[in-house]
Amino acid sequence: MKKVLFCLLLAIALPAEFQSVYVSEALSAESAAQWRVEFDTICGQTDNAADMSVVELKKALEKCDALKPKIEALEATPRKVFLKRLQMCRNLFSYLLEGKEKK
Repeated sequence: MKKVLFCLLLAIALPAEFQSVYVSEALSAESAAQWRVEFDTICGQTDNAADMSVVELKKALEKCDALKPKIEALEATPRKVFLKRLQMCRNLFSYLLEGKEKK
């Protein structure tokens, strides 16, 4: 929210030739923070994954799949690290889902 207000202030205060640069940087920082919050939320559920219902596990898998393209857009090093971590979380959810569906 603060970054959005910051962008609006920049749009008012800066000359037009500088607005697009600063506003786009601020918005990209905001979107970068959003994927990380989503990542932390999804992968933070792994501690309680065994207690999740089938529906919750399916939703977690959907969220993992939706987050993957956002992480793929990162630079090489963080992309490799976070894709691997996301895949590990997804594998856990998938494994638990298969076990619960067999019962």
